[in-house]
Amino acid sequence: MITGSIGSGKTSGTILPYLEQILKNFSPKPSLLLIDPKGTFLKAAKKIIENEKLEKNMFHIHLDGDVTFNPIYVENALQRSRFLEVAQMVRAAATNYIGKQFDSPFWEISAFNLMKNALVYCAAVKEYYTLRDLYEVIIRANKDNLWDDLIEAKRAGLKNESNESTGGKLGPEEIYNINCAIEYFQNEYRQLEDKVRTGILATSTSFLNQFQEYRAAKIFCPKKEDLKIKSMDELVDSGKMILFDITTPALAKSMGTFVKLHYQQALLNRLADTERDKSVSGVIIIDEYQDVVTVSSGSTIGDEKCLAKGREANTITIAATQSYSTLENAIGRDKATKELIQNFRTRIACHSADLNTIKLFQELVGKEEQPKTTHNISEMSQHTNRNYLIGGFDAQDANITESYSTSPQKDYALTGREFSSLQSFEAFGLLYDGVQTRFEKIFLKPHFLRKPNTAHKKLIKLLASTAAGIILILTGVLNRAEAFPNVCSVVKAREFRSCLDFKVSGAMCGWPVPRPCARLEYYVPQTFVELSPDGGATHFKELPGVAAQLATLGPKSKIPFGSEGINDSQSYHAHVLGVPLASIPFSLLPCGGARPPKMCFDAMSEHIHDHWATGMGDLLQPLFLAWSASPKACLITGALSSATGGSGSRFSAPESPMCSVPFPKLPTFLPSSHPVCNGWGIFYPRYGTYDGPASLTGALMIGSRMRSLASEVFRSSPSSIDEKWQMISPQSSSCFREGQNLGILETAKNVRELGRLTGGGLKGHLFVAWKKVSCKRDWPTVPAYYAAIEAMGAVCQGLGGGSR
Repeated sequence: MITGSIGSGKTSGTILPYLEQILKNFSPKPSLLLIDPKGTFLKAAKKIIENEKLEKNMFHIHLDGDVTFNPIYVENALQRSRFLEVAQMVRAAATNYIGKQFDSPFWEISAFNLMKNALVYCAAVKEYYTLRDLYEVIIRANKDNLWDDLIEAKRAGLKNESNESTGGKLGPEEIYNINCAIEYFQNEYRQLEDKVRTGILATSTSFLNQFQEYRAAKIFCPKKEDLKIKSMDELVDSGKMILFDITTPALAKSMGTFVKLHYQQALLNRLADTERDKSVSGVIIIDEYQDVVTVSSGSTIGDEKCLAKGREANTITIAATQSYSTLENAIGRDKATKELIQNFRTRIACHSADLNTIKLFQELVGKEEQPKTTHNISEMSQHTNRNYLIGGFDAQDANITESYSTSPQKDYALTGREFSSLQSFEAFGLLYDGVQTRFEKIFLKPHFLRKPNTAHKKLIKLLASTAAGIILILTGVLNRAEAFPNVCSVVKAREFRSCLDFKVSGAMCGWPVPRPCARLEYYVPQTFVELSPDGGATHFKELPGVAAQLATLGPKSKIPFGSEGINDSQSYHAHVLGVPLASIPFSLLPCGGARPPKMCFDAMSEHIHDHWATGMGDLLQPLFLAWSASPKACLITGALSSATGGSGSRFSAPESPMCSVPFPKLPTFLPSSHPVCNGWGIFYPRYGTYDGPASLTGALMIGSRMRSLASEVFRSSPSSIDEKWQMISPQSSSCFREGQNLGILETAKNVRELGRLTGGGLKGHLFVAWKKVSCKRDWPTVPAYYAAIEAMGAVCQGLGGGSR
């Protein structure tokens, strides 16, 4: 188990190097399960696998992929209590999805019983079934006589049409399980009051409802002929590798748990089946372990059981989390957490301020005798007289005695100060070598180092110089910057690494000498797009240029515009500006792309008030007039492009030093090249009202319109053909393309407004547009750029910069 605070080097210093060593040194090559709910290390892990020429063994599970897995279907489910194992997995996944909801165990136990018997129904009646089928059976249980189907299945004596293991006949165990389900549906569940049944139904289906979304259903509820992962046992024994790459928070936690439990069960099944080959190691590597952790609590499987028995099944588990307190909060029970932790024989702890983590390490390392020195000074005098003039006493013949004494005293060998003083890529470790456990201080070698034998002092010097460049400038401005969104608002988002998308590949450099070099590609956050409900309202008023712009607005420009009309229309004011302070951290990366500081709005809807209210300047746009003749074809075109998005600007506009100023009233704007229709609706006219019931879609479309006006009308904001967007507030999201389907954005990209209710997000909306940049540099400089990326997150977290 690996613990450590943000920026301590858990991923780069432990997970990725360990993965690389495992793939290089294990023979035969191991089976892998890699789970990363936040999506930061899987790209590097995939590259490591490809470098070892093992990509043919890789199953990459992601929502846009074709690797499918049915987590509840197993053959002969009514034999050997297999359906019960699946039910326990569903229960664990549901718990990680919705958390512990009730103080009384009645609802959870009742929902589990309904789920368990619904699985018996599916196994007895259906030849093949998925989570959607399970959902439908649970819904039917409230109104249909499910026992009639079970009685018919038992009478027919058939489990399914393809069962040849029993000659098509049900065995005594299967008949018993079906009888129990008949008894449950007929004499227990149906006898409950309607209100109670409704509560049990809601508890049971809350987890299954997420598979009503198309892409989730395509991956986890496939047709039998589309099923790619058919047997987890076979996959483990043949050395296949599963990369679970789903970052949608709810789906990542629930299905990550489901896949992990299936993989663990496949490994433990080796113990019962002596004919299975145990020579292939099963390696489970999990980042953000708290998102998928499970304890058995009396059920058939949990992480602590897998760890306790897994050694015999040739199982290795590497799990990383921020602290033991993080793990305890996820599990909810102190004793269960301690039982789980004690099953990890090797523990590595990077920098931490968590008292539970420090205390546990202190207890395990133990106490040792340390010399304790005491120093005493005393004074004795004779003939003492009171001094009435200045107060106090005067003494004669005084003797001063000073003494030192040293004695052994037991104290913790490891102090909290030593823990909190650990630098990046330093850790304390309790290392188990198969015979004994020893305590060591460890100096980690980050994965991005091209020379692993680089001295630790040199590595720290490299990191320190990189971080210092950021701290030196940011500390002078962040006292005020905390009041407004800035580059740290972007860097601190959990999706920052995936949006940055930093890639390194081989290339040739030709000057001064032709030589191999590195091609670097990544995205830079360039422009904020702010949607505000009221005229003149903004979260950037602390910027001096913005303050001056707001001071010039007249009463007409400040009319509230953020209302919802009775005909389901959305209206907003919008502002565009360069991401404040972005040039500071991104100057440490080689390809540029960050906008120079301007400290004012590029464009304001208040400066084109007449057009923003009516759209008059776009009514004669050539593209708009052409598509107006066939609105249905326009909408179909937009729907077709919505799967991938990318329907933004078709030209690149350069940077401009201009700030937004009141724009003269024009009868029409110059022709625009922006597409008319996309997945968010009809783009023209570019004004502040959107016709439709979805406020989030309205905000996206209105923000896109303002972005276009800033580039093509105000000519004050740059644009790029290869851009992607990200929501920063009311909650952070993954990056997406302009015009991408809202259903995909909500489920796969986490573009939602829940943060406004749960996290106190800013009023209105805030998006950021990212621009792709690339360049070539010599290979020896590449580690410094990885270090710069590490430093960005650590410094912004430490300084607390950036309002959201």
